[in-house]
Amino acid sequence: MRKAKQLSEQLFRAVCLGFSAILLVMALFGQIRLVKTESRIESLENAIADAENERVVLQIRLNEAMPLEELERRAVQELGMRHPEPGQIVTIDYNE
Repeated sequence: MRKAKQLSEQLFRAVCLGFSAILLVMALFGQIRLVKTESRIESLENAIADAENERVVLQIRLNEAMPLEELERRAVQELGMRHPEPGQIVTIDYNE
């Protein structure tokens, strides 16, 4: 009887130890996934910040650019340019 009880206690300890080991491994894998996810989030946030900075720079350049009406006026009046005649327009297909 005593031997059966000892065997039962040992089996219980082994099961508890195995269960604890499984939980520990699962927690470690969860932590690894969390770190990878946080790293990916940080990388995406940096990409968003870079894109926003580029957008601001492009917006500033656009605001500083000459209006199309002014560009056309200078092209016609100062440079003597003209709109093309219908026969001068050539369409290029880039898909070929």
